[in-house]
Amino acid sequence: MQVFEGFTVVELADRRNQFIGKLMAESGARVIQIEPVEGAPGRWIGPFADDQPDPNKCLDYWWYNTGKESAAIDYTRKPGADFVREIALKADVFIESTRPGTLAQYGLDYATLSAANPALIYLSFTDFGQDGPWVDFEMNDYAHLALGGPMGSSGYSDPHETPIGGQRNHAYNMSSVMATHTITGALFERLSSGLGQYIDVAIHDVVGISTEAAVPYWLWYNQAALRQTGQHAAVKYRPTTQILCSDGKLVQVTMPQLPLNGWVQLVKWMEEVGVAGELSDEKWRDDFYRADRLRNGDEIHEGIIRLLSKVTSEEAFHRGQALGMAWAVIRAAEENMNLDHYKQRDYWQPIEQPEIGKTILYPRALLTNDELGTRPTRRAPHLGEHTAPILKNDLGVEDAVIEAMTKTGVVR
Repeated sequence: MQVFEGFTVVELADRRNQFIGKLMAESGARVIQIEPVEGAPGRWIGPFADDQPDPNKCLDYWWYNTGKESAAIDYTRKPGADFVREIALKADVFIESTRPGTLAQYGLDYATLSAANPALIYLSFTDFGQDGPWVDFEMNDYAHLALGGPMGSSGYSDPHETPIGGQRNHAYNMSSVMATHTITGALFERLSSGLGQYIDVAIHDVVGISTEAAVPYWLWYNQAALRQTGQHAAVKYRPTTQILCSDGKLVQVTMPQLPLNGWVQLVKWMEEVGVAGELSDEKWRDDFYRADRLRNGDEIHEGIIRLLSKVTSEEAFHRGQALGMAWAVIRAAEENMNLDHYKQRDYWQPIEQPEIGKTILYPRALLTNDELGTRPTRRAPHLGEHTAPILKNDLGVEDAVIEAMTKTGVVR
């Protein structure tokens, strides 16, 4: 049995909240996405399969909406709001990310829904929460990463280089994971109380606590954390940990705080390729001396640079790992598709995409658990693909009414 099996989630479509529904759908929940009749915002950002703009061919939407159902209903019009309210009242979880105060006029606010269904868990997912001086500010993912702090700690050591905000929805995704944990906690609490609750998730709050050591450094020492290429931010610059190998590829290395036996093996490896230099000296076998020079000197780092310049990236990766060091090849994303490691873990999941007549490989899941079977099981829905079945089977709406509402554009 999957962790959310048996629960129904209603999600008002938005790019910010869609990852919550994906995580729950791939963990067994029935997730009904309520979309505008013209399609969720995420359907139109691209890239598109075959470079053809189409609400059913957006690759970004495919990834974020696997396993969901789509009901295209205009809740700003009658009887669209009534339909959505009835669907929500049959659900366990309702997720919305509208501007604070928007849904009350349609009877879709927490007060209205919880009065009719006290067991409902209602989650508002917004930029700055439901109140406060910034509540009306409009944000995107990059602005959140900048304002919240993570972008200040992300990027290259060269202070003249532009900070890096990540590739796709980092702020939204971090907040979605936090929101999913919170929903899980609310579901557990409901087992004993029988009651739902209101959850207010502000993306800015989540981003603001995701700055690692940058905030403590400032609060405790009045020092700003500096961006470090390929490393955590710190108050002083460190030597590079992205080192070039003989085959022209980079390996991400950590400096080895090795016990004596591991150190001896590392030096032996350096001696094999003739680059050990002074590291062969007996004094380096002293743990305290080695730790001091690792912290305050460059000798070990320069020795590793010499070593990796003589070996391939794969040799550095495997042999470094065998010595207990967290070294890894920096790969292009597409290189991972054919690695035996992912194949053996059953990581890539085939999903049929009839829109293009092909099977596409999807990553198994953000969080995997063999017993719970978390994984994408079916493609993202076509726009309005489940509108009629949901209205008819879940709400008992007659075919003639559905047809009339479709003609007037209330549903699709």
